[in-house]
Amino acid sequence: MVGPFIFMETGGPVEVPRRHAQGVPEHPHAGLSTFTYLIEGAIRHRDSAGYSATVHAGDIALMTSGRGISHEELPANPASRLSERVYFAQMWLALPDELEEMDPTFEHHRAEDLPEWRADDVLVRVAMGSAWGLEAPTTCYLPTLFADLRLEAGARLNVDADYEELAILVLEGDAQIGNEPLPGNALHILERPHPSIRSLAGCRALVLGGTRFPSSRVIGGSFVASTEDKLRGWMRKARRGQFPRIRANGSPSLPEPS
Repeated sequence: MVGPFIFMETGGPVEVPRRHAQGVPEHPHAGLSTFTYLIEGAIRHRDSAGYSATVHAGDIALMTSGRGISHEELPANPASRLSERVYFAQMWLALPDELEEMDPTFEHHRAEDLPEWRADDVLVRVAMGSAWGLEAPTTCYLPTLFADLRLEAGARLNVDADYEELAILVLEGDAQIGNEPLPGNALHILERPHPSIRSLAGCRALVLGGTRFPSSRVIGGSFVASTEDKLRGWMRKARRGQFPRIRANGSPSLPEPS
């Protein structure tokens, strides 16, 4: 784990033929928050708690499953499109013991609502937590950071973020710490004191982390739990189809992005 982050994946960038662009069908989660950051494209979120939203590039969607929720993430653009360009990062965050079985919630923050800091050769967007003098509106159950960094050629950026555990993922371009290059598609732990990042030809990277998680966690299927017994119980419940289902005629619970 890096802070509360226990799982991370990126999808794309890829141009998916429409006949294959079926997205992620309905499935359950428990004991975690899913944090989806759209880099390109758009997805439609619906869940069993009645929340629905279209998430566009630059937006974030935070769904907290607590004791259990089911959701789907499907393409949002009209079917007349021949293909769909998709690029996203999705993380799972473990929930503290006292919130592990909380009521499910969902929040959607538009790109324009996330604070940014721009310099001549650097752009920083904070989507969760606070750093670089910015504070995101996203709910944090523990001190947490997620930031999108863009450095132009020759730029250097100090990691001005006071968190116990941080890591960086280079999405594109080149980045290095000191004289050590950071290969793409790998998560690199940032030692304390947090070093500066520089790029020779320009890059885009994600920084994530937070306070050290206070207790142990186990992960399996689409669940995160404080004990093996609880994890096995949720997995049995999923096999038996006992998690709540998405209502077929549910209406959007959140306003659509303008």
